[in-house]
Amino acid sequence: MKIIQAFKIYWPDNGGGIAKVMESIADAFADCRQEIIVCQNDRYKKSVDDMYKGIPVHRCRQLFTCVSTPVSIEFLRKIKQDTTNSDLLIYHFPYPMADLAVLLGIYSGRLVVWWHCGFEKYKKLAPFYRLLVRHTLKKADRILVSSKGNLNHSALLLKYKSKCSVIPFCVSEECRKRGLEYAAKQHSKKDKITILFIGRLVWYKGCDVLLQAFAQMQKPAQAKACRLVLVGSGPLEKELKRLAASLELQNVRFAGMVSEEEKIKWLERCDFLVLPSVSKAEAFAVVQIEAMAFGKPVVNTRLPSGVPYVSRDGITGKTVSPGSICELAAAMQELAENDSLRKQYGENARKMVQKKYTQQVMAEKYQKLFAQLLAETK
Repeated sequence: MKIIQAFKIYWPDNGGGIAKVMESIADAFADCRQEIIVCQNDRYKKSVDDMYKGIPVHRCRQLFTCVSTPVSIEFLRKIKQDTTNSDLLIYHFPYPMADLAVLLGIYSGRLVVWWHCGFEKYKKLAPFYRLLVRHTLKKADRILVSSKGNLNHSALLLKYKSKCSVIPFCVSEECRKRGLEYAAKQHSKKDKITILFIGRLVWYKGCDVLLQAFAQMQKPAQAKACRLVLVGSGPLEKELKRLAASLELQNVRFAGMVSEEEKIKWLERCDFLVLPSVSKAEAFAVVQIEAMAFGKPVVNTRLPSGVPYVSRDGITGKTVSPGSICELAAAMQELAENDSLRKQYGENARKMVQKKYTQQVMAEKYQKLFAQLLAETK
């Protein structure tokens, strides 16, 4: 079996959560022929073929970037050329150049669309793109989503419900093992509670709400000493630092982009994770299950997506209304002050990861689904 995955960017560039999913698929089918087709992250870079963790990656030259979309004629040419003998083309949505390749009919093999999130950021352009997306979904042989929440809250996807399959994301084997090792150790009590955020500093992550909520929870004189650490970088970094300064926040650290090893260390050090996202552009958030693997509770938001289906309110953490500074502050304060509640949620979180979000569980679901899909062609 030959599998080709297509998206706009991939490791070691800033690929984010989608790149992690692509990598997990590559790991699950290590015995198969594979290729990943993406774009360079800079228009000044030429097309290049390289390897990432043993998988061939073709990084196509882009002409320019428009509304977060690398425009690349080379990407279209490569899709046409390299899918000729492929069995599966997995398109990680959204990337309009891939939709254009589907519209032009220049791909071969069965088409699997991995629906990662909607496209509500550019509201004026959405009606035009929606026409292209409908054509892609119509042509797709299977549509994958990470949670029932993403399916149930998408009018577009519900029209193609019979094609949709739910395959939750997974934590890496390294993260799972490190989480178990961490759980087996004795940990001394800390004087200061560490609240952790991990993610790109972009509009839909809600980091401005997080900073304001942190400022609010620090007001009572009796409040337990806390520090807030934001791991990640992005276009809003300077703006968020200015906001933190204007709020006169003393115990906030912007850690910037870090290695996977350093990220794991922050997961070990923290007391709980906060995911304050304000838009369903946040469809799942792999970082939730990464924190849960280390037995850390999660504070997330009640988005019409898969987010609140991952860490469950009152079971593995707290879920609050998106954009609510007061609710977010109250939830963080409750977890900061209640050691036993953090421990209870954390234990539930670790057990849930071991049951639902491992590489093995995910690989078995992919293998079963792809075998069924390819059998339909015979």
